Amino acid sequence: MVEDSSKRSAELVSPAKLNLYLDVLGKRADGYHNVLGLFQTISLYDTISVEICKEGFFLESNIDLPENNTIRKTYEIFREETKLVFGLKVKLEKRIPIGSGLGGGSSNAATVLKYLGELFNVPFEKLIEMAIKVGSDVPFFLYGGTAVVRGKGEIVEKLQDITGYSVDLFVPPVSSSTKKMYSLLTPDMYGKGPGDIEELHRAYLERDYEKIKKLSYNVFERIFLEKHPGVLQGLERFGEGSILKMMTGSGSAFFALYPSNEKKYLFIGGV
Repeated sequence: MVEDSSKRSAELVSPAKLNLYLDVLGKRADGYHNVLGLFQTISLYDTISVEICKEGFFLESNIDLPENNTIRKTYEIFREETKLVFGLKVKLEKRIPIGSGLGGGSSNAATVLKYLGELFNVPFEKLIEMAIKVGSDVPFFLYGGTAVVRGKGEIVEKLQDITGYSVDLFVPPVSSSTKKMYSLLTPDMYGKGPGDIEELHRAYLERDYEKIKKLSYNVFERIFLEKHPGVLQGLERFGEGSILKMMTGSGSAFFALYPSNEKKYLFIGGV
């Protein structure tokens, strides 16, 4: 039963994220990898229209999506975990590029999951358990803003939100497979980042740009550029006057960081 019938339909905003820091510490027994990351949501977003219906799952989008997309998976896991019987109509307007490392699919899942949780009065802790089952980055998007992420993505430590920065994005015309990029990691690449993620967070808050440059890290950047050397030419013309240029996630997007709100995409806070 829907707890709040006034919210049987809604317009939702599903933000992208940046990895201000991303290291892989090792491979787990379950086949996943342990990561250490500083995640940040930005003002690039998809929009999602949702409506509760009697039965069935219906999804429209401005792009082609796989049958086993993250929104469908979220709906199915939510129904299974809560034993609630209801249908869901979804209209997704994608702006976040697919295969870019900006987390669009995970954000879509978390946005719908949070809506369903609020609608059916499901505790936040239970939503986290469901989010882990949907995908590694989904728990972070239930918080948004600035957070340290550990484990395979299920351990999220919310931090004071970083504000007052903006980014430009460079998205080369190649899609980067997260699974493929992880398969290219070798044990000698594990744990090679500077490591002090709390110090990097403080550097952002204190606007210590030299320390930001020194402590920022993405283990996948070198691997991606070796695999796609043609991207370097575009990067040379990107990010003039920025604090730093860095790849997000496992690619393909790069961001140029600026110390004000002058650029298109702003850092935004979370819960």
